[in-house]
Amino acid sequence: MLISVFNGAGQVDYLFGLISGLAEHSKKPVHVLDSDAAAPLLQQMDNVIFHQVYSFKESKASTWRKLKNIIRFYRLQLGYLIKSKPGIVHFQWLNRQLFADRIIIPLVARLFGHKMVLTVHNINTASRDEHDSIINRISLRILYHLCHHLIVHTPGSRDELIEHFSIDPAKIDVIRHGTNNKVQITRLTSPEARNILNLSANSRVVLFFGNIDHYKGLDIILDSLKQLPADFCQNLTLIIAGQAKSKEYDEFIKKKISDVSDSVHVNIIQKLTFIPDEDIEIYFKAADCIVLPYRKIYQSGIIFMAYAFGLPILASDTGNFRNDIPENKCGYIVKENTSKVWAESLLSYFDSSLFSQLKSNRIEIKKWADDYYSWEQIGSETLSVYSNLKKKSQSGLKATLKLF
Repeated sequence: MLISVFNGAGQVDYLFGLISGLAEHSKKPVHVLDSDAAAPLLQQMDNVIFHQVYSFKESKASTWRKLKNIIRFYRLQLGYLIKSKPGIVHFQWLNRQLFADRIIIPLVARLFGHKMVLTVHNINTASRDEHDSIINRISLRILYHLCHHLIVHTPGSRDELIEHFSIDPAKIDVIRHGTNNKVQITRLTSPEARNILNLSANSRVVLFFGNIDHYKGLDIILDSLKQLPADFCQNLTLIIAGQAKSKEYDEFIKKKISDVSDSVHVNIIQKLTFIPDEDIEIYFKAADCIVLPYRKIYQSGIIFMAYAFGLPILASDTGNFRNDIPENKCGYIVKENTSKVWAESLLSYFDSSLFSQLKSNRIEIKKWADDYYSWEQIGSETLSVYSNLKKKSQSGLKATLKLF
């Protein structure tokens, strides 16, 4: 059974975990089509054949070179689908060029007899980001119906596919997102990480990490600082490490930080830029907890990065957070996503045994997450999806025509 994973030049963290799980069980090499960002990780992996189809190095090039890069990206993917023998094609992150990704690529794959699996990380990203459209919804519906099988990470995502896109429940499998096994973890200690950031050993350190956008609610956390007692704030540090997705929101957050700093005596460390992989460990080991005040989300990869470091999580009650974060063991669910309740939750956390016994709790959290979100298990479950699809024999052209 030929297995090919098309990552769409998307997130490398998830790809690395998935491929490590698949390669563990697959009897034949797994083919991976992705960008230069994934090349160093996957080219040296046993039982993997890597095909570089995209280059992020072209991002600073001229408009013409960028266009050539995009054309090459789709030419190589289409060429692979046409020339390779029919097999399993597992798509990730089909959201770079709407028409090409959601219609042309899966349509060609289907016509040439491939069985298509799509991991639907986000059912409708545009809806989450509040700029949905009819064209977006129609293209998603076509994509979801073109693919033979869909994988989601949560029961809620499965229910949304069924309700909003009329997907047959038998066509969907719920397979957990794995813990982050790509992030670099060295012998750096928490005190050493704090020294790098010029933080005292007894400072209460709260981390907000990742891309910064309205739906992630950083402004809610900033407003919550104004509602904390003055003596608590004097020993509190908020680290904001990540890049804003738009210039407008970047300016909004910077103004919000300035307003908070003028009214509250609290230490705010701003790293409003892309955080390279080698620096991630510093922030997660320096922190006492990470906050996810998201307004709306399906599931967040930040949870699985936090678990890689055993860091407790405080999160709003949205998406699958309640299922992914066992309360009192790995963190807390904030019942109401308001600045007032977030302030109360921060006070409660720093008065809890989860914080007072943080050193031992970190070890337990990591151990639990490594077992519960095992990529080895995920790889096995995913291969079962492939095997079941392979048993269904229907010609590519005949099956495609049935959709229309």
